[in-house]
Amino acid sequence: MEGQPKILVVDDDRSMRNLVKETLEGLGFVIETANDGVEAVEKIRAAPPDLLILDVMMPKMNGLEVCRIVKSFADDNFIPIILVSVKDDIGSKVTGLKLGADDYLAKPYNPLELRARVASMLRIKSLQDKVNSKRKQLEALSVTDDLTGLCNHRAMHQRLKDEFLRAQRYNDPLSILLVDIDHFKVINDNHGQLFGDLVLTELAKLISGAVRETDSVARYGGEEFLVILPQTHFSGCLPVAERVWRSVAQRDFREGKNASKLTVSVGVAFFPSKNVTSVEQLLANADQAVAQAKREGRNRICLYQHVNYLYNPDAAGDHR
Repeated sequence: MEGQPKILVVDDDRSMRNLVKETLEGLGFVIETANDGVEAVEKIRAAPPDLLILDVMMPKMNGLEVCRIVKSFADDNFIPIILVSVKDDIGSKVTGLKLGADDYLAKPYNPLELRARVASMLRIKSLQDKVNSKRKQLEALSVTDDLTGLCNHRAMHQRLKDEFLRAQRYNDPLSILLVDIDHFKVINDNHGQLFGDLVLTELAKLISGAVRETDSVARYGGEEFLVILPQTHFSGCLPVAERVWRSVAQRDFREGKNASKLTVSVGVAFFPSKNVTSVEQLLANADQAVAQAKREGRNRICLYQHVNYLYNPDAAGDHR
C-alpha cells in the first residue's frame, strides 16, 4: 500500500455514500464510490482499492455476492472488507464473515467508530502487504541461484519437467543445451575464486543474451548451465547452441590484473528421440553429449543421437 490509501464505498443510497465520504474526508484517504455491486466489481477489477466499505442490501448484485467475488481474487492482493447493514441483520453478518468479510458495521453508525474501524483495517492491510512482499522475496530466493541470478537446479528441474510433460501431451519437440565451462578448475586455481565467480556471473549474462525470449536458462551445477528450448527440434536448437558457443569464445573475461579467454563444451539433446521417456533420460543424453565433446578436445558442440554427432560451426560436421 503506497501513497494515500484508496477506499471504495459501495451503497445504493446516495445519502449514505455521502455520509461516509464526509466522515472520512480530511484524513488523507482517496474516496471513490459505486452505486451497486456490479459497478463495484468492475472498479475493483480495474483498480483494486485498499479498503472496501460494502453495503449488504443492494440491487443487481448484493454485498454478499460482491464479497464472495472479491475474496475469490488472487490472495497476493489482500482487500479488507467492512460489511455495512442494519443493526439486527445477524444472518447477513454471519454469512458475510463466512464469505471472508473482515469486519462489520451496523447502521446507523457512529462516525468515530467508522474512522476507528477504517484505521484498523488499513493497518491490517499494510501488515498483510508486507507479509506478501516478504513471501514473494523468499519464493524468489528459493528458486534463484545466489551468484548468477538465474533459476537454480531445483527450479530448473521443475520447469523442465513441466515442459517435458507438455511436449509429451501435445507431441511437441523439446530441446535442451548443457553448457559446461572447459578447464574451469584451472581458471579458479590460476586467478582465484573471486575471478571464477565473475566468470560464472558474466557467462550467465552471455548465455541469457544469446538465447531466445521463449527459452529458459538455469545454473545446472558448479560450472554447468542448462538452456531449455520449448517447441524446438535439433535443427532449431543448433543455431542457438552456436550463438552461445561463439559469444563465449569471443569474450575476454577481465577483472583488474586477471584476464582469461574461455571456451565451453555444449551438449544437445532433444525430444522426441529414441528411448527418451523421462526428464532424467533427456538430461542424461545431454550429459553424455557434453562428455563426448570433452573427449573430442572440448570447445565444441555435440548433439546426442544413437551415434554422437559433433557439430562444428566453422566447418562441415563429422559423425563420430
